[in-house]
Amino acid sequence: MIDTEELSDEKRAELISECEELKEEISLDGESAEKRVRLANIHLRLGEREEAIMCLQTALLLRPDTPAILSRLRQVCTEEELNSLDLPEKAEPFWRNIPGLFKYPFSGSGVYLLVGGTVFVTIMQFIISLPTLFFFASILVSIFLAGYISSYFISVMRTSARGYDTPPDWPDITDLGGSIGKPIVLVSFAGIVSFFPAVGYLIYSVVYGGRISVLVGLIALGALYYPMALIASVMTGAALNSANFAGVLTSIFRVPKEYLAAEITLAFFAVLSVMAYFMVAAISTTLPGTVVGVFASRFVYLYFLMIYARILGLLYRQCKSKIAA
Repeated sequence: MIDTEELSDEKRAELISECEELKEEISLDGESAEKRVRLANIHLRLGEREEAIMCLQTALLLRPDTPAILSRLRQVCTEEELNSLDLPEKAEPFWRNIPGLFKYPFSGSGVYLLVGGTVFVTIMQFIISLPTLFFFASILVSIFLAGYISSYFISVMRTSARGYDTPPDWPDITDLGGSIGKPIVLVSFAGIVSFFPAVGYLIYSVVYGGRISVLVGLIALGALYYPMALIASVMTGAALNSANFAGVLTSIFRVPKEYLAAEITLAFFAVLSVMAYFMVAAISTTLPGTVVGVFASRFVYLYFLMIYARILGLLYRQCKSKIAA
């Protein structure tokens, strides 16, 4: 443990002000372990050990491969306190536990989250389809729904990267406020950057004619680039990082084995999701009405969405010391 220093009123006020500024920065950039360590040091100087320990513990979850954070935590905590903390374990390669990926959406309270999310998405999409809803109102509801789902996708990625083994709760609508557009940008901009060459060549082919092999090749390159671009965008909270081609490609080449495993795993679950959609559609035709089929298709969509985000989060957790994100 370390001793706290005696502070003058003026110095204490200065540290409190700095503490509030850091908290505001962290609320905007929740993935910064460095800022949490700085905040912990301020709490220590203010004599707030419990707050400092919480900051260091969160920083260690974000950067479990950083010995300096663990060393600092050991300086602050007693042996008993250190043993009681839920410290992150070394990340294991995600491909060693494929069954765990299947079970992840159902772990913890995942079943209730899936059912609740399915009901919510179904209701929202029903509202969007109402003919009496004004055109602009329909667009606004669609944007909200896209932002809400994107926000949850990001939450699954980030909690998986921090070492949590159960799905997070759905975002509180009141907490999203005016930031509903940011999750959409973080997720969609990476896709735009990845597949822009393919879309551009498709337009060129329609006008001037082109080769299907070139188009397929560009789509394949986009599919190879997209997961790491999404990691760069989501884990840093800066969409433009997905357009940092040098950084994204460098990250891919630093972890070729892990990244290839992630691509194969994502492709595997993508094929399974398509098969599941066809099965749901086939079964729905034998049932009266369409409610069951619609509900089942939304359930399948959210189930695989959680798995995709889980894979990306685990890839980042395993390789973040090498990934330039």
